Amino acid sequence: MKVENWMIEESFRNTYAMGFKVKEYLHSEQSQFQKIEVVQTESVGKLLLLDGKTMVSDKDEFVYHEVVSHIPYMVSRSCKKVLIIGGGDGGVVREFVKHKDIERIDLVEIDERVIEVSKIHFPDCTSGLSDKRVRVLPEDGFAFIKRAKNEYDIIVVDSTDPVDFASGLFTDEFYADVHNALTEDGIMMNQTENPFLDEWGIKGIYDNMRKIFPVVNSFNAPMLIYPGVYWTFGFSSKKYKATDINPAKMTGMTDIQRKLKWYNMDWHKGTFSISNFHKQMIGQE
Repeated sequence: MKVENWMIEESFRNTYAMGFKVKEYLHSEQSQFQKIEVVQTESVGKLLLLDGKTMVSDKDEFVYHEVVSHIPYMVSRSCKKVLIIGGGDGGVVREFVKHKDIERIDLVEIDERVIEVSKIHFPDCTSGLSDKRVRVLPEDGFAFIKRAKNEYDIIVVDSTDPVDFASGLFTDEFYADVHNALTEDGIMMNQTENPFLDEWGIKGIYDNMRKIFPVVNSFNAPMLIYPGVYWTFGFSSKKYKATDINPAKMTGMTDIQRKLKWYNMDWHKGTFSISNFHKQMIGQE
């Protein structure tokens, strides 16, 4: 919502709000699926919003994109094929293309306009889309995942909040489809909301993941543009724990992480030591 040159982001349960002072309104359109807006703010640079919800900003996009890509990559034993559902801003793709042993990266984004708008306003995020290993597939993620069987080593569900058409991305039925699409030691990564603002919903998300995956871990990272800032992420695996870093990948990652802004292997090892509050909110004993 807009209030006198302020962009106000409400939590999806409409119980909490945070605001960004707007310098300039750069883009606004109603696509086939959602309202797409880009504003220039005083505090976080350019800001992308979908249906009024903050998605990406210049200031902190690297946190989200680095953690959901490099964590599963470093745990995986043979990472050849990656699937990203959503994420039309391209930031997750940008991080995965840094790993040269990945052979294919499929980006399934239902709204092509998100990709095109991001290319104009967030060129750094979309820089990886031109990599020859990347396939951009303008499809419904629900339909796509049902067709994939034992195909992907990593699947990142880069979703919006669990409302409207995105709510299905948080169900046990969807997680079962993801499980079927993963290889025998595959990994799923997803964002799992703020436990302070959604103490009922977040436990349901983790309960649904635990119904399907034998290994479910959680961590948090600061996301300045998301309501409450304290943001949680899920790591679900058929075999390996989130802290089971593959020793064979450590040398290569040492060079890559020097150029990253957030992720490094020391942080990776410690970030899954979560607070008692966090454990309680996700139903972890």
